Amino acid sequence: MRRTKIVCTLGPASVQPETIAAMLHAGMDVARLNTSHGHVEDHVRALHLVRRVARDEARPVAVLMDLGGPKLRTGVTEGGRPVILAAGSNVRLTAGAGVCTSSCVSVDYPRLLTDVAAGDRVLLDDGNLELEVLGARADGLDCRVVHGGLLRSNKGVSFPHSNLALPILTDRDREAIAAGVKAGVDFFALSFVREAADIALARAEIARHGGDVPIIAKIERRQAVDNLDAILAEADGAMVARGDLGVELPPEDVPPQQRRIIASAARNMIPVITATQMLESMVESPRPTRAESSDVANAVWGLSDALMLSEETAVGSYPVEAVAMMDRIIRRAEESAGAEADPALLPQLDDHSYVVALAARRIVESDANMRAVACFTRSGYTAFLMSKVRPNAPIYAITHNEAVWRRLALARSVVPLLTTLLNTSEEMLETVDRLLLANGHVAEGEEVVVVASLPVHSAGTTNFLKLHRLGESRAYRAR
Repeated sequence: MRRTKIVCTLGPASVQPETIAAMLHAGMDVARLNTSHGHVEDHVRALHLVRRVARDEARPVAVLMDLGGPKLRTGVTEGGRPVILAAGSNVRLTAGAGVCTSSCVSVDYPRLLTDVAAGDRVLLDDGNLELEVLGARADGLDCRVVHGGLLRSNKGVSFPHSNLALPILTDRDREAIAAGVKAGVDFFALSFVREAADIALARAEIARHGGDVPIIAKIERRQAVDNLDAILAEADGAMVARGDLGVELPPEDVPPQQRRIIASAARNMIPVITATQMLESMVESPRPTRAESSDVANAVWGLSDALMLSEETAVGSYPVEAVAMMDRIIRRAEESAGAEADPALLPQLDDHSYVVALAARRIVESDANMRAVACFTRSGYTAFLMSKVRPNAPIYAITHNEAVWRRLALARSVVPLLTTLLNTSEEMLETVDRLLLANGHVAEGEEVVVVASLPVHSAGTTNFLKLHRLGESRAYRAR
C-alpha cells in the first residue's frame, strides 16, 4: 500500500464528477478547496460534489478548505499594461488602491507608513522584484529598486522583515468558515500564521458557528518559523507552504526549514503536508521534470504525511495524470531505502497511549507473523498517534464516526475503515476479522496487533494491546 497521502486542489480543470472519480482512482486522498480564488458558494458546491463521488466510490475522502488569509497586493497598472521597475531606480510605495506606474506603486495596506521602516525589504510578485525602503514621507515610502523587472496588476506584496498589524482572518475568511462549517468540511487550513494565538482565534471563529474542525497551520511567514513549536502545539496539522515561505526566506533556507517543520509536527503528533511546485511542469506537460520527481521522492523520505498538488490539478491540462504520476513516484520512493523513521522525528512522550503505540510498532516490526496494526478510534487520536510512531506496516483504523473516517484519509500509513458502534472487546475482534478479511487486507490465519481504549465506550487513554490471529474471533465468542 502507499503510505504517504496525496492532497489535490480542485479548480476549473477538476470539478467535474468524472474527473474527481478518476482522480480518486489515481490516488487522491484529500480534496483541497482554495478559497483564495473563486466564490465561496462555488467551493461549497465542489465539496458536495466530492461527497457524492466519494459515496458512490465508497471511499473516505477528506475535504480541506484553505482560507486565503490577509494577502497584500499591488494596485492595477496604468492601462492594464505591465510597467517596468528598473534596477537602481527610485519608486514610491503608497497606501491604498491607486494606479501603479514605473515611479509609484500602490499597496492595499493602510498602515504602510507606520509599520514599515527604512532598511526593510519589500518583495513584489512572489519575490521576482525587490525594493529597499529608504525612508518615509507624508505621501508614501521612498524605495530603491534592488532587483527590477516587469510589474503587472494585482501582484502579491511581502514585507519579510516588517511586523505588519494584519488581522489573521479577513471578512472573506469568516464567510468561508461559516459556509465550511455548515457544509461539513473536514479540515481548515489557516494561511499566514504568525503565532499560536492565530490558531486560537480561528478555532474560536469556527466554534462560533457551531463547528469543531481541525486546523492545519500553513507555515509560510518568517514569524511562523520563529514561533514554530508553539504554533504546532496549538494546531491540528501543519503545511510546509514552500511558495510564500520561499519568498519570506532565502531559497537555501527552505529545505532545512522543511525538515524542521516535519520534525516539529512529529513531536506534536500531528500530520504534515508538504506543498507547492511539486509537479508544476505538469500544469502544461504530461510528464514531470527529473528534478520534480526527485523533490517528491525526497519529501517522502523526509517523512511527510502527505504531498500536495496545486495548479497541477486545479487548472492544469493533466489533472488525473498528475495524481497518477505522484502516486507512482511515492510508491517507488517508499520501496527504496530511506523511508524509515528517524528516531529524532518520533514524538517523545511519557504517557500510556504513547507507550502502547510504540509497543505495537515494535511488535509488528519484530514478529515476522505480524502483518498490520488494527486500531479502534473514536476521535481519531489513537490512529494519528500510531501514524506518528511510523510502524513499517499498514495501520487499519476502525471507527464508527464518519467525520473521523474521512479525516483519517490524511494520516500516513492509515487505511480508514467504517463500522457501527461497538459494545464489547469481543465485538471489536469480530469486527477486525470481518473488515480485514472481507476487503482482502489480511488473509485468514495471519496476525495483527490490535490497539484500542477500554472500556469500549470510554474516550480516554489508549490502554489495550492484543495479538490477534485473523479468524479466531469465533473461538473467543464460543468461550
